[in-house]
Amino acid sequence: MKLRPMKHQAQPQPLFTVSVASRLAGVSGGILRRWEEHGLIAPVRDGRARRRLYSWQDIERAQQIRYLVLKRRIPLRAVKPELRALTTQSAAAGLGAGSGPTGTLLAPRVALALAR
Repeated sequence: MKLRPMKHQAQPQPLFTVSVASRLAGVSGGILRRWEEHGLIAPVRDGRARRRLYSWQDIERAQQIRYLVLKRRIPLRAVKPELRALTTQSAAAGLGAGSGPTGTLLAPRVALALAR
């Protein structure tokens, strides 16, 4: 019998509930829900419990939205195009995954959020 190697999942596994994700992103749970209504983030829904589950990518995106809305004072209706531009900019600069709009890694920011 020949064993095949396991395939790596392309989709990131959602890990965090609204309360944990909101703390990591630095906003309230209501704000995350509002951004979801506007189509800015799309957490996975757990079918049985109807919970929202956020992945690391969702949390990073929420941090980017927070940056755009609070620091750059961009209205929610204009955030989607700005996110696209921000993503294109960071890819061109070689920042890659795991870095936010300022080019800082997510891990130190997560440690700060947990310390609050």
